[in-house]
Amino acid sequence: MSVKIESLQVSGTHLEVCWAGNGRVSRYPAVWLRDHCHSARSMNPDSQQRSVDTFAIPADLAPVSARLEAGTVYVAWPQEAEESEYPVSFLEAMAEPGLWQEDRPKRLWMAADMEDGLPEVPYSAVMAVDCSGLAEWLNLVDRHGFALVTGVPATPEATEELLKRVGYIRQTIFGGFWDFTANKAFADTAYSTVEIGPHTDGTYAIDSPGYQAFHCLEFDGTGGESIFVDAFKVAEVIREQDPEAFEVLSSVPVPAQYKGDGVHLMAENPIIGLDRDGGLRKITYNNYDRAPFRLEDSRQAAFYRSLALFNSLINDRAYQLRFGLRPGTVVLFDNWRVLHAREAYEGHRRLCGAYHNKEDFLSRLRLLRKRG
Repeated sequence: MSVKIESLQVSGTHLEVCWAGNGRVSRYPAVWLRDHCHSARSMNPDSQQRSVDTFAIPADLAPVSARLEAGTVYVAWPQEAEESEYPVSFLEAMAEPGLWQEDRPKRLWMAADMEDGLPEVPYSAVMAVDCSGLAEWLNLVDRHGFALVTGVPATPEATEELLKRVGYIRQTIFGGFWDFTANKAFADTAYSTVEIGPHTDGTYAIDSPGYQAFHCLEFDGTGGESIFVDAFKVAEVIREQDPEAFEVLSSVPVPAQYKGDGVHLMAENPIIGLDRDGGLRKITYNNYDRAPFRLEDSRQAAFYRSLALFNSLINDRAYQLRFGLRPGTVVLFDNWRVLHAREAYEGHRRLCGAYHNKEDFLSRLRLLRKRG
């Protein structure tokens, strides 16, 4: 349904808009309006970059008049020959004061919530020219924190081509697209056959990878079951059941490091990262890579207690989704939300995969959603 304006009125240094249907009135300051003008002289129509000189706008600026025509509000200013333009949809989106937010609801889960099946999309759909399958896959990842693509040719070339549909592949100390066995090529447990507990990758990176993908190209052995944990669900359980532990886990900056292979990387983040409204933003947890740090005695004790609670929950089978990754199935998961782990195994296992930056994935998702 199109948004409609009932009336416009200049009131001193503000423009008042009365919205049809509910009588709601929004008041827009003149300086803000001039700074957000949508006309070509003030904003690049392609990039939407601002070209108006914000700092030349008079602090006491007041509109001269305003009119509505064909879904656009036009505002006239003193000593300016051209009017400013504002799509009604833009004014409606900015009707209430507040910081920008993106509505992307999440489905938090435990293992039992996935008993009816895992979120998945066929390879042929994801690779289709119309991008509808790609949009479905990325939307599933965004909602659940992970999703599978089935029927993928078990080759590194096909896997890399699939992942490049998401965006460009991130380069790290491990390279870009990786294809490896348990050859201990790096100082990391991923390059071994031992059990790996639930963790996120890149805790030692200032901007840790946003997403990670795995494809098991070859497997001849026993064990090696993959484990995934929705750490957002765990965090919300802790927030509800133990607020003191939640406060500690969301406020104590935990340092992490990677030493070896010619680098010494370091970064620090709380285990539970929050956004400006207290919502969950990012989980950063890898007990293997935690660097030494010391707090005041009582705070240190509270940290260890809270850490133990977090560890007990992520290792509780009720929170762990377990399945064997086998040739033909690619999993893409949110490394800022979903912890991953692996059972120890014996035999031969060849794995390939890659990282994507958080902003690149979300950019792709926004463009696909805009296409509808």
